[in-house]
Amino acid sequence: MRVLAAAILLVVWAVPLAANQQAERLMQAMHLSDFLEILSEEGLAQGLSIDESMLGGAGGSYFQAQVAELYDPSSMYERLSQSVGRIMTNAQLEQSSIFFESDLGQSIVSLENSARKALADDTIDQMARTAYFETDREDMFFRLVDEYVQVNDLIEQNVRGTISADFSFYRGLASGQNGSLDEATVLDELLSQHEQTKAETTEWMYSFLLLAYRPLSETQLRENIAFSRTDAGRALNAALFKSFDEMLNSISYQLGQAVAQAMSASEL
Repeated sequence: MRVLAAAILLVVWAVPLAANQQAERLMQAMHLSDFLEILSEEGLAQGLSIDESMLGGAGGSYFQAQVAELYDPSSMYERLSQSVGRIMTNAQLEQSSIFFESDLGQSIVSLENSARKALADDTIDQMARTAYFETDREDMFFRLVDEYVQVNDLIEQNVRGTISADFSFYRGLASGQNGSLDEATVLDELLSQHEQTKAETTEWMYSFLLLAYRPLSETQLRENIAFSRTDAGRALNAALFKSFDEMLNSISYQLGQAVAQAMSASEL
């Protein structure tokens, strides 16, 4: 009986271990650490913007240190890797890893990260947006990028994530001020901005992807879309959105609390 119990225990522990190893393999193939460095820089820039717009620049180094801690790349990496590992099956993780370890997968990751980093420059961002507005909608390149967006439901998923993160921020702000939040009113206000948020998300998403995927051939674009339609591709897309949404909701809530604390400190 003891031998059997030990065997069962080994099996139980081996399952999450295998999933974590597969998830780590996938995260490395997708160069997630590089992307999170970019996301961290965007978070720090957002912190500076919030300090200026909501705190009148009074947040200072302490507030920026709080923002830096919230957007710590290592912490975000660990959280996302574990979450994706829990959500996806080993088979889905392996198939996704195989795709992103391929020459095409590596090219896609490199192009996306390079484009995301480039868009931090206002001049490049404006050029990308202009290119999006001027692109012929009947052009095959645009049609394939559009198909990729539709297959992965990138617009609505990002809109929902944005609204959810904003809601979490206001909840954190109210919590940090020890006040009550009329959640229904705040949510109604955010939902009333759905179309505006959707328009802004659409403009950014297409500007980004048209810039990132320009070097890819029609065949490569079709292969990327084909992967997105597989069980592994759909599972990865769902896992990434769920994992990022959970992480960013938590960060936004804590960011709201940090803003509230800074407001209270400035009033002393």
